[in-house]
Amino acid sequence: MEDKEENVKFNCSINEKQDENENKNIHEKNLTDLERLGKYQLIVYIVISFPLILSAGFALGYVFTSGEVAYRCVVPECDEAVPIFNTTWSKYSSPAQGNLGSCEYFTVKKADGAVKKSECTLESFTNKTARCNNWVYDPHEKTILSEWDITCNENRWKLTLVGTINNLGQLVGLMFAGYLSDRYGRRTLLVSQTFFSGIVGIVQSFSVNYFMFIIFEFMQSVTSAGIYSTGFILILEIAGEKRRVLSGTIMCCVYALGEMLLGLTAMGLKSWRNIIRVFFAPGLLAIFLPLIIPESIRWLVAKKKYSKVEDIYKKIAKVNGLNWNSIEMSVYRQLNSDNPQEKKSEPIKKSSSVLEALSRPKLLIRLLGCCFCWLTNTFVYYGLSLNSVAFAGDKYVNFILVSFVEIPAYFLSWVLIDYVGRKRTLSGSFLLSGLFCLCIQFVPKDSWSYAPIILYMSGKGCITMAFAAVYVYTAEMFPTTARHFLLSICSMTGRIGSILAPQTRLLAVIIESLPLILFGSMGLTAGIISLIFPETLGCKLPDTIEEAENIGRKSDKKTVRIK
Repeated sequence: MEDKEENVKFNCSINEKQDENENKNIHEKNLTDLERLGKYQLIVYIVISFPLILSAGFALGYVFTSGEVAYRCVVPECDEAVPIFNTTWSKYSSPAQGNLGSCEYFTVKKADGAVKKSECTLESFTNKTARCNNWVYDPHEKTILSEWDITCNENRWKLTLVGTINNLGQLVGLMFAGYLSDRYGRRTLLVSQTFFSGIVGIVQSFSVNYFMFIIFEFMQSVTSAGIYSTGFILILEIAGEKRRVLSGTIMCCVYALGEMLLGLTAMGLKSWRNIIRVFFAPGLLAIFLPLIIPESIRWLVAKKKYSKVEDIYKKIAKVNGLNWNSIEMSVYRQLNSDNPQEKKSEPIKKSSSVLEALSRPKLLIRLLGCCFCWLTNTFVYYGLSLNSVAFAGDKYVNFILVSFVEIPAYFLSWVLIDYVGRKRTLSGSFLLSGLFCLCIQFVPKDSWSYAPIILYMSGKGCITMAFAAVYVYTAEMFPTTARHFLLSICSMTGRIGSILAPQTRLLAVIIESLPLILFGSMGLTAGIISLIFPETLGCKLPDTIEEAENIGRKSDKKTVRIK
């Protein structure tokens, strides 16, 4: 009798497994059909680009809001009651070799008669200096420096602290973004973060002192930390396998466009309050995004929310003019009715999936390798930007051009990772970037040559390519139930690199070439470490931990590649 019951249970288990596999195959077929580029996908891509563009301004706005402004000391004997920045004598008043921005000025000679205001000349000044009590600023630009008199070298840390606080805030925000996205959904987090960032940013634009400004700088960076990664994940999970890399590349270019738009906005306004308002106010419109952007179907299926999957399928089919037969749609209705309690227990089950993924040695080693690659990527990328030779000309134009350079690098990365493979592209980009940085040391400095500049920009281009590849590659190596959380860990580790990168300028004081040696060494190391990763070209996104562990195997590619 017991044997008979065991046989019945065994047969039921087999039937349930067969039904599960059949339903999964139908689901994958539905995804393949729905992921074909259509009107609906184009609309969603365009709308998701909106918060990604804003996120560039949220993350890099401090470059202009806390930027340098030309200023000089007010010379009481020469300046009028309302000082004018540009005068005929101002270049003679500064002891810093005639440069403006000094916190000392040459005193005026005491003559029998008082010196007429605005009639000072070179002969009017002595060789003795006096400390500034007041400053006059370039009227064409306004940052927090001129707003709250953050002048002189002893106060320079207040300006650089803004960038550090911004990156620290993003580091804190990323600690929660991944979990919230995997728990409550990609769309929910994308909308809420963009909306609340808009509110915090607008309040920041009304700051009355430096302390208030820095507090809200931290708050807005915390709330906006996961916008880009959330939108990126959502795009990857909407895009088909054949367009996954292209979609990721386009999102990188969208971010670069956001950087360019930030430069154009700053160039046109040149007022820190208005720059913040122009970029953050549109974030309030994010409350309307759910009307257009769907939740990730893969996330909904992983959470067993089948009724919502069916609703999205119907909407996509209607917009794209597709027809669905009753069998394909009935799968989700059946799953939804068969698992009424599963949705309630799912948050607890899925919360433990992250710990389960980290308990697998293969995935843990993969995660540690990804973290080092992200750290190297941000450290070298921002380090090369900060240590590059200052180009002559307008700083706004320079910022726009540097942002524009990223676009061809991203598209070259797209071509390579789609035809050469993810592993070779990522590893090759790191290795070449490291080699270019190290080779600069061997270029003769006693002769005029464009070689150092070419090598430097080549290194920057290669690390930009690695940036595009590492985002797509990391997302493809981990399961749906823990993908955003693990991606956020990598991104959070990378944020440490962006925090440390500004400090590399201090290394040049010890040895001039030390920063480039460090960049090159880390690039080579990351290039070697990335060789341990599995190749994900031609593989579908893994939904389970087992699929993630087996990804990249030859048998896996043969069975899951979507044609």
